Amino acid sequence: MTKSDAEKAAETKRVQQAQKRLAAAKVTRDQRKDDADFEFWSDVAAAIDSGELKQTEVCEAIGYKREYVRRQLIEVRAQAEARAKNDTSTSTD
Repeated sequence: MTKSDAEKAAETKRVQQAQKRLAAAKVTRDQRKDDADFEFWSDVAAAIDSGELKQTEVCEAIGYKREYVRRQLIEVRAQAEARAKNDTSTSTD
């Protein structure tokens, strides 16, 4: 049995809508992961910056090597700075 043109068009449209929905879900997931990582590393930075923990104590608690933590802290601080600039540049009160 062959499908009619209308059935083929309906099938194509259904597939495209499902693909679009999944692509949007992936974007949402990726953003949430990025936000969670940013929040985690911000908390790590805050614990170190406040003097609550030394970097070696943080590394022991979270199970990462010092060099990895150092690089993540550099990245999260750059992200925080970029977010702060973005927040001030988008507010047009």
